[in-house]
Amino acid sequence: MLTQLFYIGLLLVLIHVAVPLLYYIIILAYVRRPWPINPINVSNEELPTVSIIIPTYNEENMIVGKLDNILEQNYPLSKIQLIISDSSNDNTQAKIEEWLSRHRGVDLNYIKSPRMGKGHALNKALELASGNIIVTTDADSLWAKDSLINAVKWLINEQVGLVSCIKAPRGGGLTEDAYRRLYNNLRIGESKVHSSVVFHGELLAVKGNLLKSIGGFPTDIGADDSYTGVKVASMGLRAIIPGDVTCIEYVPSNGYGRWRVRRAQHLLQSFMKSIKLPKPSNYKPIYYTEAYIHLVNPWLLTIGAILLLASGGLLAYALVALGIMLLVWPPFRAWVIQQFILMYAMVRNLWTKELMWEKISK
Repeated sequence: MLTQLFYIGLLLVLIHVAVPLLYYIIILAYVRRPWPINPINVSNEELPTVSIIIPTYNEENMIVGKLDNILEQNYPLSKIQLIISDSSNDNTQAKIEEWLSRHRGVDLNYIKSPRMGKGHALNKALELASGNIIVTTDADSLWAKDSLINAVKWLINEQVGLVSCIKAPRGGGLTEDAYRRLYNNLRIGESKVHSSVVFHGELLAVKGNLLKSIGGFPTDIGADDSYTGVKVASMGLRAIIPGDVTCIEYVPSNGYGRWRVRRAQHLLQSFMKSIKLPKPSNYKPIYYTEAYIHLVNPWLLTIGAILLLASGGLLAYALVALGIMLLVWPPFRAWVIQQFILMYAMVRNLWTKELMWEKISK
């Protein structure tokens, strides 16, 4: 019986390692390949109009920098409409009004909305959006100077329906850096195959008529960005994350664990909601492998380790000890931490979706 426990435990751990490793090797090979599609370069006069939606909740310390960052973009200001959907109870509105008094040439629409979740705030702003391209962005993030125009040029390609960004973390240490490097490469590789499965609220750009035709953003889950991307890809269009669209993501120094868990909860909600959507044939391997990696694979590591320990053999103890020693290697540590976060997030989703959360300072 103990021998059987050992072999079952070892098999589960090997499957846990082998499936994502093989997937990552395949996808990362695409990162070095040329894109099968290209952005379309047009003159400034030919660039489409853009509506940028910023949902805010108590962003008095970030909103001015965010608005300044948008004005620094290499995009004609005359083609930008700003819409702020604000549910704050701090001085965010006053900061916006003061900023607007110094930038009177900016087309800015301010909406005061009840706090009902990000999806509700986005859809309320969407009613006012007149741009050919709709861009949503978190107030506590920044864009590289050419991120907006690069995203739009990809969207001008008729095969592309949605564009999001790679993320450069500020804070979080070696673990977050290791995790984000692998994560960004995977998103780019998946996009070169067809589409990614994970998209980002720091910058999400969608063709306006397409977004409105699907009814805007979901309001029953937290991952409005990822679900919208998967829905666009499920319609046959590409939903991509190119390497030339970069955002700065501020990682909280306090409440980092809660922040990671909430993000995982929202992503898992996207998988659960989108899993029944029809998928193009070349998108199915990406979507369903990522769904397995996020929903099933984390449990194999824990169950396998428990069975190894329960088998009571010296070899089993040595294998578990080796795994513990490998935690000093940042990529491995980042991976293991993510597995426990995903498991906890799955359990936590049983009683709360965290659609509205406590503000964490960054």
